[in-house]
This record gives sequence, structure tokens and C-alpha cells, in this order.
Amino acid sequence: RCPDHLHEHRHVLLVASRRKARNLIEVGGISQMASSLRRLGDEDLSKEMKAASKAAAEKIVPYAKQRVPVRTGALRDSIRAGATRRYGQIMAGTGVKTKPYAYLIHRGFNQSGGRGRYVGTKYISKAVPEAWPQIIDEYVKSMNRIAKAFQKKHGVDRVYGGFRK
Repeated sequence: RCPDHLHEHRHVLLVASRRKARNLIEVGGISQMASSLRRLGDEDLSKEMKAASKAAAEKIVPYAKQRVPVRTGALRDSIRAGATRRYGQIMAGTGVKTKPYAYLIHRGFNQSGGRGRYVGTKYISKAVPEAWPQIIDEYVKSMNRIAKAFQKKHGVDRVYGGFRK
């Protein structure tokens, strides 16, 4: 689930796959396209892909903010969207005090020593299925548009080999 853990930067001959232009799902999916963009060093399409992922994540944020329990409102206000090329992220808690609090409220805890037990509310996990119908069509269209632009720009569906520096 983490972004690229391949930190080896070698100059390797890039091998391209030449096939008919097809939908994103048919050419290997989002992860394969993100890897191909990274291999080619294509910043423009990478930015478009990241923007599409962030737009999808931003649609989940209002649902998460509705579900989060509120005492002071700091946790609710800290919920925000982020993204990589591969996926959107919903983050809660900024800073030293609210990050552990956000995790405990979301997941819950069962500890002795005065803390007691709290069943988590899963405010982010439950927000995703609620927002899913609004997100999926637009997200797939965006990614397919980027896949077609990739194919048109580079003349291939995928790129294999090492990563460029």
C-alpha cells in the first residue's frame, strides 16, 4: 500500500509493449500505469493522475467529517485528502497530539490502567462506501482518459525495465 519502495535507479533499456489502445483496466491497471509513468519520467501525466486521485479522495472528506465524533472540532477540522499517482488518501490528525487521538478514535482501544475501553467509530472506513457511487464513474473516466493520453503520447500501453533518475 505504500508508494514506490523501489529506490534503485539504474540505467536500463526500457522495453515497451505495443498493443491496441484499450481501457486502463485491460492494460494493467492504475499501478502498472503509475509505474510506467515513473519509468519514463513523465511529469505531466503523473500530475494529472495524482490530481484525479486527490479529487476522488476529496469527495470522501465530507462524509468522514459527518461521521467523526466531535468534542472540540479539532479532529473533524484535521481531516483532509491527499494523493499519490496510485491512490487517494484520507488523513486525520495533524501534529503530535491529534494524530494518535485520530487513530484511537477511528480504531478504538482496549487498555487497562485507567484508559478503559473505546469501540472505534471507523469514521473514515465507513465514509468510503457511502461516497463510492459518486466517485467511481468519474475516477474511472479520468484514469481511462490518462491511459489513452499515455498511449497517444508514448505510443505504447506499458513500459518495462528500470526507473529513470
